[in-house]
Amino acid sequence: MNDMSKFTSLIYFLLGTVLLAGCASNNDVPLEKEELNQQSITKKVRETAPDYDADGGFLWKVTNGETTIYVQGTSHLGHEDFYPLAAEIEEAYESSDVVLPEVNMLEVKVEEEEMNKLAMFKDATTLKGVLSEKSYAGLSDIFEENDMAIEDYNSFQPWFVESLLSQISVKKSDLAPEQGVDLYFLKRSLVDKKDIVELESVEMQNKVLSNFSMDTQVRMLESSINAHDEAAASLNRLGYNWIQGKEDAFTDQVSESFREIGEEYKREMNDTRNINMANKLDEILKKDDGQTYFAMIGSAHVLIKPSVPGELEDKGYNIERIY
Repeated sequence: MNDMSKFTSLIYFLLGTVLLAGCASNNDVPLEKEELNQQSITKKVRETAPDYDADGGFLWKVTNGETTIYVQGTSHLGHEDFYPLAAEIEEAYESSDVVLPEVNMLEVKVEEEEMNKLAMFKDATTLKGVLSEKSYAGLSDIFEENDMAIEDYNSFQPWFVESLLSQISVKKSDLAPEQGVDLYFLKRSLVDKKDIVELESVEMQNKVLSNFSMDTQVRMLESSINAHDEAAASLNRLGYNWIQGKEDAFTDQVSESFREIGEEYKREMNDTRNINMANKLDEILKKDDGQTYFAMIGSAHVLIKPSVPGELEDKGYNIERIY
């Protein structure tokens, strides 16, 4: 299916960013009025658009012997005005020998057949059967607005359909995966010929989403349906909070989604992964090979407990907040 390749490129960003929804436009306005309205809308957008021209934030430094790991909390979605980032962040990258992303998105390959096995119901269950009548009708309206037919997705599980709503939201926001901080550094790593070592894998991340209970999947999807009209604005706000270093606002925004969807969602999206990533960084530090590492992980993983820096501090390492 055509949406599969698009999904593959976005799935990683979905894990790191709480994606909500988008909005529709009116195409029935007479041309002259439409042009006038567009000018008015453009002016309003310029006046009210978030200021993305800032430095970014959330950087820690961990050392053991001759080995150093910088832990950078990133935004998986970005804007061209993000760059360059703060001098401290740029210098941490420049000093590194090895880059540690969650996933090396420059080399991701996902087979459609394998993805279908994860994404589709394995019995006679249908999307219509697990959603409330109101949610299914709302989803149908959203799909219709975006030239999609809900019938084409009735065999797909809620977690996958929620990812499609997320794609719609991203397209309607100011932000894009192509401008994400992770890709910004990954592309530079190729040019600079730095080693790239994944902390996770796209297969692992796909399984996180596909292994959610049906109750959690339904809450994920229904939450996105309900928030659809405000989703693009919410993404813009998340990006703004990141680039402006508004730690409390960023944390509150992500934590709210965890509370709304439930404990299983937070545990698997954040807690378990943070502990596993901290353990991998612990292994590197214990080896003390004398190299400098630049770990870049979604900011929820450095801000929301049990956070990666917090876990490393609990293991006895000296953690220094750099930025």
